[in-house]
Amino acid sequence: MLRPWKELGRYGSVGIELVLTVLIVGGIGHWLDLRYWPGKSWGLVLGSVMGVAVGFRNLVRTAQKMQRDIERAEAQDPGASRWTVDENWLHHDSERPAKPEDRHGGGGHGSPN
Repeated sequence: MLRPWKELGRYGSVGIELVLTVLIVGGIGHWLDLRYWPGKSWGLVLGSVMGVAVGFRNLVRTAQKMQRDIERAEAQDPGASRWTVDENWLHHDSERPAKPEDRHGGGGHGSPN
């Protein structure tokens, strides 16, 4: 029962991790601008670009780990990976409601004769 919550914690924080990486590395670049290059924004730009690159690298690595976990779980229980459809949710042709023009006698404009 604990396993799904563990996976949710591991993979649910990927977006937050991406945003924080960009903000932190961009913030360090901004600090460098204020400290060493006043009036310039090269540190902020380079820090933001590096943050995006590192964040996406972490995102790809996490996706690869997730794929390995899914493949490992499917190897342990091959029947669990089969998708089934609940037949109660399907609409059959005989159950479809009539079109509006069929209900009102012809569907044309004017008075029904």
